[in-house]
Amino acid sequence: MSSAVVIGSGLGGLLCGSILSRHGYNVTVLERGVQTGGCLQSFVRDGIRFDTGFHSVAGLDPGEPLHRVFAPLGLMELPWRKVSSPDEVVVDGVSHFLPKLSEVPALARLKPLAYDLGTEFTEDASANAVEWLKAAGLDPRVLLGVTLRLQSPLAYVSLHEYAHIAYHFMNGSWRLDGGGQVLAQAIVNDIRSRGGSVLTRKEVVEINALADGSCRVLCADGSSFQGLVVSDIHPQETASLVRPQLRPSYLKRLSILKNGSGIFTTYIKLKQKQIRFVDHAISINGMLLHFGQADAEGYALSLDLLTYTDGPVNDREAFAQSLIRLAATRISGLEAAVEAFWTSTPNTWQRYTATPNGSAYGILKEHSRLSICVVSPRTPLPGLYLTGQNLGLHGILGVSYSAVRTCSVILGTEKINQMFGFAQ
Repeated sequence: MSSAVVIGSGLGGLLCGSILSRHGYNVTVLERGVQTGGCLQSFVRDGIRFDTGFHSVAGLDPGEPLHRVFAPLGLMELPWRKVSSPDEVVVDGVSHFLPKLSEVPALARLKPLAYDLGTEFTEDASANAVEWLKAAGLDPRVLLGVTLRLQSPLAYVSLHEYAHIAYHFMNGSWRLDGGGQVLAQAIVNDIRSRGGSVLTRKEVVEINALADGSCRVLCADGSSFQGLVVSDIHPQETASLVRPQLRPSYLKRLSILKNGSGIFTTYIKLKQKQIRFVDHAISINGMLLHFGQADAEGYALSLDLLTYTDGPVNDREAFAQSLIRLAATRISGLEAAVEAFWTSTPNTWQRYTATPNGSAYGILKEHSRLSICVVSPRTPLPGLYLTGQNLGLHGILGVSYSAVRTCSVILGTEKINQMFGFAQ
């Protein structure tokens, strides 16, 4: 049996592990932290569970892209719940709900892009999303208002990215009871059920090429693993682990790729019976509001506030309070209803994900040079492959695509097409 070593237990790494284990590989996933899942992780404060990077997803209806990836892996059996109302965008104090696709005929042009798994970009794909919407007579302030679903800065967003993400959210969003960790644990269980291993506290410090075309992975605790290697961590970080170093031209190509903005999050525990739970996501001035759990009477127990930030936040508490005040312009009584709050910054993301500068979505996919910004799963080192959001699109859908793409390179497109029905 061939062996595969996966570095990092984010969604991309776990999905690769699951797919490879279903094709005869003995899989070992190495996670440097104490918890698996990457940005799917959750944590508990004062008895309240908070999600770190997972809130809601789109594309889970039968025939939609994420459903086509998740269904063959058994992941549609998880407790998914479709949100009854669309995302809300507040512009100049007025709430707008994202329209259904059928209500905006101009958006029908996006369907081919929204279902395209390839990386050969058309002229439309490379268009600037803001300018395209304006030219179509649509208001970008509303249709691009759910900013946190897209990379930052917004001026770089391509129509390719907008179509894959916003298009599907206009068909409806889904939440997962129990949060992102339920998804991560389901994939971990699947890998283990096929004889694989998922190990925590295994920080990889070096990757070496072996004569047989495989790689040796050395961990900080002295343990080592051998086989085909898939890295789910940032390509720049992956390259820094390889000894001897990869060829200079490849390192230079990675070094010129810019990373997008980081995210500041305020995790709020609410006082009991104070604020009614809102199921859909709300955006105000680029900040995303997302309620967590609710009690049996429909009152919210928690609320997450997420906003992009570039550079350090010197006074985290003051910045968090400013976000709470902004959220209170939509959620009446919020300031008085806050029992406690905690924060995370780009520095927090960098510690947990090893992404340079704590970039939330990694390598910036600039609309004007998409082909350059999309990284290949192959590396110059035989036996070493990449996966994750830095290869293309971000988010649950984008990362799932990247895992399929990586496994297609390893296993061949025919096996992947058969598994996921892409050729049908």
